[in-house]
Amino acid sequence: MKKYQSLIYCLIIFLGVALSGAAFAETTPPEAIAAAEAGLQPFLELITPEDMNNFGLLPSANISEAVLGNPFQLYTITPAKLLDAGDDTPVSSLISPTGSWLFPIVLDGKSRAILTIEEMDGKWQAVTMGKAGLAEEMEKLNSQWPKAKGYEPKLIAIYQAASYFFTIPEKDSKNFTPLTFDGEGFGGYRQKTGPEYSSTTPLSNMLGPLKETVEENINLNRR
Repeated sequence: MKKYQSLIYCLIIFLGVALSGAAFAETTPPEAIAAAEAGLQPFLELITPEDMNNFGLLPSANISEAVLGNPFQLYTITPAKLLDAGDDTPVSSLISPTGSWLFPIVLDGKSRAILTIEEMDGKWQAVTMGKAGLAEEMEKLNSQWPKAKGYEPKLIAIYQAASYFFTIPEKDSKNFTPLTFDGEGFGGYRQKTGPEYSSTTPLSNMLGPLKETVEENINLNRR
């Protein structure tokens, strides 16, 4: 009997871990993929030779050869959830999808920009192209935490702090790290050692400054 009880116990643990991972699995809606494929070329045609430098390209680059990379979903944390959070709050309980899917635009083997897809009036469509800096940083992040090794980084926008963060659910439930641009992220965060994005920081390190910034911006908008 004890043998079977142990087996059942192990199965419960296994299923709990599996279901926890499934909760973070991202499946891009087929309609969003179709909208990205349909919208890519029309947006590329809007790029002028003068714009090329903004995407790290020479004026002679053949942008018609650009392709879509692997999409990722954009998440956020509402002010109410953020302000109620404690140091031990799991990041997964705070984040929620924004409804936007971001498709990297890849040319010459590098992510050059982001094509944003959203559902509007019941129809998925491409709404903006840009965010060259974000495309570059997400490429670095995904290189450090590749899907091939079982990782699926989540990008989180905190609008009231005008900052991006990421979490690696497969690593632990508490990591919450600023995305950095030119090596610096929210609150002056800088990674101290190792390749960029190779280390993470806990939510507890970010929570105080984030709450203060979000509250300040909310109060400013009320005036």
